[in-house]
Amino acid sequence: MHVQRFSSDSLSSDSEDVSSDFQRFCHKKLNAELEYTAQAISETQFSVLINEGQEDVYLSRCSFSQIDGKVTCDDYEVDKVELDEISKIKKYYVFGAQFGVQLFSNLTFVENNGRGDIAYGQCVVVAL
Repeated sequence: MHVQRFSSDSLSSDSEDVSSDFQRFCHKKLNAELEYTAQAISETQFSVLINEGQEDVYLSRCSFSQIDGKVTCDDYEVDKVELDEISKIKKYYVFGAQFGVQLFSNLTFVENNGRGDIAYGQCVVVAL
């Protein structure tokens, strides 16, 4: 099972200026035509990093590059971050790339990579 890392402020709106680090355990990745196997998820090393600074937020979409022989990332400035006060779902949107991540208060996630694939699974909080 592939581990993916997220960094984000607390999911509550009354959070302190302390960040958490989220490791995402990808349970499923699929699109309209197929569901990725556990082996394919492991080999491609799909990952997303959420980096929240004091003023800017970035999503990095990462995967293993056969050409480079390592994991490479494309970085996107987040256009909008929304926190649903009732359900405590934090949503990150990159409009141009049609890319978004939803992080739930129970640390599950849904990722829409904007290329026809979605992934979901569980995150585990670790100290930065």
